[in-house]
Amino acid sequence: MSYQKILCYGTLNPDLIYFIDDLPVAGGDIRGNDYQIRAGGTAINCAKNIANWGIDVSVLGNSIGKDSLGSYLIDELDKKNISHENILFSELPTPTCSIFVDKDGERTIISSGYSKCTWNEIKGIKDYDSLLIDRYSIPHIRDTISEITDSGVFVVQAGYEHTIDYKIDFLVVSKDEIDVVEAEKLLNQDLVSRILLTHSNLPARLISSEGAVEITPPDFKTINSTGAGDATAAYIAAHGVEDIILTIKNACAAGAITAGTNDMPTLKKIEEISELVEVTPR
Repeated sequence: MSYQKILCYGTLNPDLIYFIDDLPVAGGDIRGNDYQIRAGGTAINCAKNIANWGIDVSVLGNSIGKDSLGSYLIDELDKKNISHENILFSELPTPTCSIFVDKDGERTIISSGYSKCTWNEIKGIKDYDSLLIDRYSIPHIRDTISEITDSGVFVVQAGYEHTIDYKIDFLVVSKDEIDVVEAEKLLNQDLVSRILLTHSNLPARLISSEGAVEITPPDFKTINSTGAGDATAAYIAAHGVEDIILTIKNACAAGAITAGTNDMPTLKKIEEISELVEVTPR
C-alpha cells in the first residue's frame, strides 16, 4: 500500500556538501575534491523521495530567509512538485547545513542559523494520511504533539534527540542515537510501536513487541551516507506497515541505494535491490 497525502515536518535548508579525503586538524587547511549544493534538511530530503515516488507531499518546518538561499529552496521545491505554500519567511538568513564527506563516505555535519527561526504550527493534520517529523522539530511542536499523534494519522519520527513522552507509530533512528535498552523501554511503555535501528551499510534491526528481526542490506560501498536515513524513513512514511517485512526490506534498500550510488532511489530500483536484502529473525 501507499498513502495518498503526506506531510514532512522538520528542517528546511540548503545542504552545502564538501567531498574531502580527511577532516583537517585544528588550524589546518584542506581542499575539497568536489562540492555540491542541494535543497536539504530532513523534511525536504524525505519529501523529495516521496514526490519522486509519485505521492502528494508537502513540507513545513523552520522559517527560511527572504534571501537567495531561500529563493533557491522554493525553486527546488517547485521543480520537485512538493507543496510548500505555508512555509514561513523571516528577515533572518536562511539556515544552512555544511556536510563534509570523507573518502569512506562518512559525514561530519555543521548546521547553523536555526536558533532564531520560527516554526510552523501543524494544523489540519486530518487532511493528511501520514506525517513524518524529525528529531530537531520536537521542541517546536511538543505542546501539540499528543493532539497530533491522537489524530489517527500514521506518524513516523526520523531520529532521536529529545525525550519521547508521546505516542508514535514508527521510530527510525541511528544506533549512534539510541541503544537497544532505551529502544526497548520505549516499546515497553507503549510509546512507540516499532523501531528501526540503522547503522550505515551494517545490518539494521527492527524491534517491536512482536520480537526483533535483523535486516542485512546488500554489500554496497558507501559513497555518501547523507540522506540515506531520510530515504529509509521516507519509504516507511509513504508505504506504512500493512506488509511490515516488505516495507522494511524496501526501506533499507532505498537507504542503501542513496548511500551507495548518491542517486535518488526509484521504486523500480528499490524493488530490484530489495531482493538482495536479507531478513533474519533474532
